Amino acid sequence: MRKTVHEIAKFFRHHSIRDDAITHVAFDSRKVQKGTLFFALSGEKVNGYQFLEEVAEKGGVAAIVSKDYVGSNFGMELIPVSDVKWALQELARGVFKEKTPLVIGVTGTVGKTTAKEFLATILAEKFRVAKSPGSMNSQVGLPLTILNWKGGDEIFVLEMGMSQKGELSRLVEIAPPQLGVLTKLSLVHSAFFDDIKEIAEAKCEMFQPKSMEHAFLNQDTEGFEAVRKIKAPKTWFKKCDLRAPFDQLQLLENFAAAVSVARFLGMSDEEIKRGAKKLKPFDHRGEKIEKKGVLFIDDSYNASPVASKAAFIGMPEGKKRIALFGAMKELGAFEEVSHREVAECAFPVIDQLLCVGKECRPMIEVFERGGKRAELFEEKEEAATRLKEVMEEGDVVLIKGSNSFRLWTVLENI
Repeated sequence: MRKTVHEIAKFFRHHSIRDDAITHVAFDSRKVQKGTLFFALSGEKVNGYQFLEEVAEKGGVAAIVSKDYVGSNFGMELIPVSDVKWALQELARGVFKEKTPLVIGVTGTVGKTTAKEFLATILAEKFRVAKSPGSMNSQVGLPLTILNWKGGDEIFVLEMGMSQKGELSRLVEIAPPQLGVLTKLSLVHSAFFDDIKEIAEAKCEMFQPKSMEHAFLNQDTEGFEAVRKIKAPKTWFKKCDLRAPFDQLQLLENFAAAVSVARFLGMSDEEIKRGAKKLKPFDHRGEKIEKKGVLFIDDSYNASPVASKAAFIGMPEGKKRIALFGAMKELGAFEEVSHREVAECAFPVIDQLLCVGKECRPMIEVFERGGKRAELFEEKEEAATRLKEVMEEGDVVLIKGSNSFRLWTVLENI
């Protein structure tokens, strides 16, 4: 975004004579730099205006604050609004109207970040491509991504996430996609839904805008009525006839999604193959790392029932196979049955199970009933200590769990 303080103030009907250039947008004071426009968002524990002085010291030139804020401006232009998050979204929507890239929206409950990364990497063999960084897919992350985009790209691949009904509709208002990709659906963020059908309906909000020209859909989602009702022309993906540099099922499905879109946009198989050679799993999403003669599969970025089952099924052979598993979060009423089902899938594969989090109790019960070793820990440090005791050269260790556990730090400390 290339705007001045005056232009931003005018957008929000606030008068300012300052013409400082805004070169960066942030809502995290730790990421503020010279020329930053800061959005003082309210959180559960802190309020953004508590960091205004720090923002000013780091070179921030303006801040969007609640109209209720009373305090110093620390030398910056303060622009008052009724709702700071709404202001962030509206500014992103306004700025994006000035741009003309092809927008590809990527959603789903399993694999959307990896699919987005694969798609952007392959398309970059032919087009100028921008993408959401990391997992910036939320009501705050996506508009921030747009505002920090420099422009000039032909294609913008945007990951779009949601926790509640209506959130995807809001995101597509900000950046309406012409092409949409739907990865697998699973019971993730299900605390706000009664069943997976409602999750499917909420995910399909991304395909409702008039801008949607074509939908690329994981074959496994065909059973959902909401998916079948998508009006845009459909391409179903599951497997691909091109070779990929990995063998995990979930990664192959993401690769198939990227290939489907690339072919639709006129890319040759040779161009796609060049891009495929550059693919690698996103951090902590199926990475294979060998340490001390033990093969670790770091799939610790997050966990859902579907993704967890796939991770267990795809484990390679080893002297013995061990799983360090962190409880799946935000499952609401589906918590117990989901953990039990994952355990039943893991039981034939795993020799020893180490769990973190009380939600994993049903998994322990499944393993104990079947006569296999399973242990439950309250803290990951305890589980890490036990893992070091039981693993030995030739073993395969799967590390999987909800993001809040940060289980990848266990591997970093081995």
